Amino acid sequence: MQAVLTTSTTDIGKVLRSHALLAGIVGAYTVVAFWMSYAAEASSFGDTLGLLVIRFLSLVPQIIFVALVWRLLSLTYIERSPDRFGDIKREITAFLKDRNRLLSGVLATFLMSLMLVSFTKLKNLIPALQPFSWDLYFVDLDRLLHFGNLPHEVLSGIVASPYAVGFLTGIYNIWLIMTYFVLVVACFIRPDNASRMRYLVAFVLTWAIGGNLLATIFSSAGPAYLQRLGLSDVYAPLMQQLQTHAATASLTVIGTQDLLWHWQTSTPRLNAISAFPSMHVASSTLMAIFAFQWSRLAGIVLTIFAAGIMIGSFVLGWHYAVDGYAGAMIALGSWGVAGYLLRPRTTAASVAAL
Repeated sequence: MQAVLTTSTTDIGKVLRSHALLAGIVGAYTVVAFWMSYAAEASSFGDTLGLLVIRFLSLVPQIIFVALVWRLLSLTYIERSPDRFGDIKREITAFLKDRNRLLSGVLATFLMSLMLVSFTKLKNLIPALQPFSWDLYFVDLDRLLHFGNLPHEVLSGIVASPYAVGFLTGIYNIWLIMTYFVLVVACFIRPDNASRMRYLVAFVLTWAIGGNLLATIFSSAGPAYLQRLGLSDVYAPLMQQLQTHAATASLTVIGTQDLLWHWQTSTPRLNAISAFPSMHVASSTLMAIFAFQWSRLAGIVLTIFAAGIMIGSFVLGWHYAVDGYAGAMIALGSWGVAGYLLRPRTTAASVAAL
């Protein structure tokens, strides 16, 4: 019994040490989020925050199911295993017996849940700290970068096609599920996988720096809300096209955009509107980088997905093109910073292995 307890304590200690950097970053992030929210006397939106975390956790069983189906297909058509069900059973048994992996997955999931709550709290403060004031600058910058045109005007054929608009809307609608899927996978893959911790740290940095810090400094609402804010009607033709599409299509962004505006203008306010930088593009870019660590094919598939998110971000009126460009650069920078922060630990582990 003493040996079992000692082994258990050793395992827990090892897991905690391996997550020290991530826990430190998330801990500091959480303290800042709750302190600023308290100082601003902002509504806690406990129900909304709870639903956010519950939504994240509720996807875990679905993600496990999808992973099992994918593994079965891989064993059947790629590896052509003669005992694919037996292989899956042995892999599941090995996973459940891997105490360090399970402990690491649970701890990482808890930390990511805490991070999501902190992000939402800080995002809700943006209009109070910095009212929307950068939209017209981004409109001008988009025109400058696209030779006098707005980005959606360059792709006028896509905007005019109901099938293309519907396809891009569909991609946008599955973005959150994809983000949660990759995040849960990252939490529960083998803890000794170097790309795992790098992705988790980069994920926190991307959302904290891009979705909170820069979103507050460069506070903007996006094309869909430009006219509602009384700033400009330059995007009125695009929004009219999207309204026309919504009148006959089952997949549309108009309902979601109206809902976010309702939250933004209701009392108490829940801020879900923020254009710069595009966190859809940032997180999709980060997922593509992470996927390349596994296989070239997975990386290519998620790069195409990220490109679709980028195009959809301005074709659907959510973002200015510069929002997406900035989001992609933030993801690349966060991946690099995460690698730098983890390098001493990786080097130490390599030396210890020798």
